[in-house]
Amino acid sequence: MGQGTWTRWGRGSCEGWSLWLGDIVRGQVTRGIDVPPTWSASFNSTDLGGYPTRDEAMARVEEAVVRSMGEAMADWSIFRPRAKPAVG
Repeated sequence: MGQGTWTRWGRGSCEGWSLWLGDIVRGQVTRGIDVPPTWSASFNSTDLGGYPTRDEAMARVEEAVVRSMGEAMADWSIFRPRAKPAVG
């Protein structure tokens, strides 16, 4: 996918955008078929609701990414892998 950038997929009115950061972050924005269209946002399979514009939906996903990554980076700074057990 986009390696840290929004990537468009679909065709015509079947439009979606994905934001992937490694295997950790999966953000997605999809266009509804209603008139006027609404945009659904999700982050790591969690529904973030519907928005009147694509930009608003993307902003909501980005807010979730920033919040989540801040928490993950704080945890990462104190994470220490367990020592491997001795063999033999």
